[in-house]
Amino acid sequence: MKFQPPKGTRDFLPKDMAIRTRVFNKLREVLEKYGYGEVCTPAFEDFELLAKKSGPDIEKEIYTFTDKAGRKLGLRFDPTVPICRIVASDPSLPKPIKFYYITNMWRYDEPQAGRFREFWQIGVELIGSNRAEADAEILAIVNDCLKTLDIKEFYFVVNSRRIIESLIKDADIPENKNFDVFRAIDKLNKIGEDRVRKELERIEIKNESIDKLLNFIKTKKVSKEEEIELEKVIGIAKKMGVKNIKIDYSIARGIDYYTGFVFETFIKGSERIGSVASGGRYDTLIGLYGSQDVPATGFGIGIDRLLEILKIDEEYCQAKVFVVSVNDKIRERVIEIAQDLRKNGIKTDFDLMGRNLTKQLEYADSTRIPYVLIVGGKELKKKKFKLKDMKKKTEKELSLKSIIKKLISIGITHRQQ
Repeated sequence: MKFQPPKGTRDFLPKDMAIRTRVFNKLREVLEKYGYGEVCTPAFEDFELLAKKSGPDIEKEIYTFTDKAGRKLGLRFDPTVPICRIVASDPSLPKPIKFYYITNMWRYDEPQAGRFREFWQIGVELIGSNRAEADAEILAIVNDCLKTLDIKEFYFVVNSRRIIESLIKDADIPENKNFDVFRAIDKLNKIGEDRVRKELERIEIKNESIDKLLNFIKTKKVSKEEEIELEKVIGIAKKMGVKNIKIDYSIARGIDYYTGFVFETFIKGSERIGSVASGGRYDTLIGLYGSQDVPATGFGIGIDRLLEILKIDEEYCQAKVFVVSVNDKIRERVIEIAQDLRKNGIKTDFDLMGRNLTKQLEYADSTRIPYVLIVGGKELKKKKFKLKDMKKKTEKELSLKSIIKKLISIGITHRQQ
């Protein structure tokens, strides 16, 4: 029987991990530049915690299990919830709290382009501030994250849940239908007006109310007070270097804990894949897990979706230098030389298979190791070794000290990558 990864999951081999790690590290630099600290929460939580906001029906959408002590648990599907648990359990944490995470999570979705059952997300939670500056900072961080990955053409689409709630009320739709309407309206740009209309009909919204709501969204009929609030966030974000922002009153975000400002981020030409970064304000979620509400805002970037758009493909090798032994008699000396290179931060490998000289060179070439250091009896006597450039097919005879100096000077040490 040939085993495969479970549906909706993948293996990441060294080349994949090298690309992902480099992307993670670039994004870490941006988040820490804004004063955020990294957190990590358990892969599983009490099911009661996970269902607190979404209700017991969330069980259909996530992975749940019962442990050996009979406790019902669920795999993490949204890092915001466990972070709310942390904050609610310790009200003394200095405000604003600025946390970021880079983590995997799980949802029992049907796999499709850019969507997996195990997926990775990088995100930020800014907790304790209800000011427009906090929401603007969220946009600025996403802006810098995408720029640091050399993504030049992207734009933000923003709205406020309060605006959508006001439009729903003005359309004479019962308040208890709000969340279902949010989910339907949020799909306007994805599935079109006709299909959204059918979804609203399915949840028993009257036709005249549907007409009013869709007309309000198209004609941008909102109160000045609500519009000013959104414009203030946009104005501050622009001062922080964010230029590509537009208001769209159909943006509602399908998650039910948002209370105000919401946004989505699209890369031009890749809109079919969907938003690569989304988020907004959730001022009442923490109160569900503690004694009082705490204002909060944040975002998540879908790493898998982002990498699918970036399509990073580059030459990769696990070692930069392969130390070749001409014969078995000098293998111990080869080990010592390899260790000297490693101590100087150079990624180094040597033969562990007992291969002859020709086979060692073939292995180095097949794994795209750029340099080979050849060690033989003559080389040891002269204390000079052949450093072979596998791409240029050239070689130089140098002392070990000179080889180390040369390799460091051309920037292939582990420390410099």
